[in-house]
Amino acid sequence: MENRLFGTDGIRGKAGEFPILPELAFKAGIVFGKHHAGKQLLIAMDTRQSSPDLADALHAGLASAGAKPVHGGVLPTPVLAYAVANMGYSGGIMVTASHNPYTDNGLKFFAADGRKISPETETLLESEIMKTSSDAHFYAQEVSKASENLSSSDKFMQHYLTHLNSNLPLEEITVSIPLDCANGAGTSLLRFFNQYQNTPVEIYNADPDGRNINRDCGAAQPDKLRPGTAALDGDGDRILFKDEQGRLISGDHLLMFLAENLGLKSIVGTVMTNQAVAEFCRENGLSFYRSDVGDRSVRMLMDRHESVLGGETSGHIILDKVNVTGDGFAVFLQVLTILSKKKVSIGSIYDQYPMMPQTLLNVPVSRKPPFAEIPGFSTLMAELRKMLKNTGRIFPRYSGTENLLRILIESPSDEQNEETASRIADFFKDRRTQ
Repeated sequence: MENRLFGTDGIRGKAGEFPILPELAFKAGIVFGKHHAGKQLLIAMDTRQSSPDLADALHAGLASAGAKPVHGGVLPTPVLAYAVANMGYSGGIMVTASHNPYTDNGLKFFAADGRKISPETETLLESEIMKTSSDAHFYAQEVSKASENLSSSDKFMQHYLTHLNSNLPLEEITVSIPLDCANGAGTSLLRFFNQYQNTPVEIYNADPDGRNINRDCGAAQPDKLRPGTAALDGDGDRILFKDEQGRLISGDHLLMFLAENLGLKSIVGTVMTNQAVAEFCRENGLSFYRSDVGDRSVRMLMDRHESVLGGETSGHIILDKVNVTGDGFAVFLQVLTILSKKKVSIGSIYDQYPMMPQTLLNVPVSRKPPFAEIPGFSTLMAELRKMLKNTGRIFPRYSGTENLLRILIESPSDEQNEETASRIADFFKDRRTQ
């Protein structure tokens, strides 16, 4: 069965439209709760205006199924994942649409080890959710109870920050880099962190109002990022930097920087990871593996190859010493500790790890047919790949969360990338006008 609810990263869509409805969140809670009857489950949410209603519906569904839900309030996704794995929870659900605009929302499901649930578990849950019905009166009654069960988020953030303090030499940080909180869940964590640190982090875009999450800010909008700063995304599982000259330090830069400075033996990237990372690994005797897109796919391949570092160009970085999932703030602190020890600026990362030029073409689509069913597309791809020879690559894929065909073009020159992108864009433009 092809999943109708679950995409690349849980259930996601426009809030107020199927499937992002409180009624469906209630059903999802019932189903997930039945699999964890009698056990504690942690719920958390980001700062979107639609998040509280969805979280309350989840809480009600979980409780009505016999589980013991704990509503942790506003927490970054990595804090929820850490808390689930280390504070005795059987699983967790994060209400967030990550880097998407406030009008979207979603549900991310976590297993007891803090990892996202498997595709097989998603398929099972989806089948059961679609078969579940709920009485309207019972639904309203249960949800009204849920809103009374909000727990303080402080204990979860305190436990998480104690862990970071024991695994990172925070007292050695001398480099100061302001952090864009994307008006998201990271805001509360950073404010809590700054209360207890001798050297607080300067934060900005840290005034969430329910509608400004990721709006012209954060890791989802790198062109808006101020020079000499870093940025989280809305739920805090991504981190990007921009140096003093305005040059973007991507997740690919960070993978090489962390691997070299932490003495690691392998890196897991994705099919979208810059070829420069593969070349870096080859030249330095490291193993390099490519997973499908998505931090869950990265995590699964890391486990298969016993790698402790993996990530995506977008800034999802999984570093096992600090967390089992993408953790923007933990990686931010790890980078600061290394820069401080080496007494270098953030720009040194950009200079030391040059990228192969890339162009990412986003083509809006109304359907997502197999590429072989798009007349002329396979022929065009073959022609363009022959033109690139062995010096670059073209990788098309459909977005798992948006109605887009994403085409990655990589070659030794920006000019060649633009020429290739132009031919592909013209191909789809001609199709729309036919």
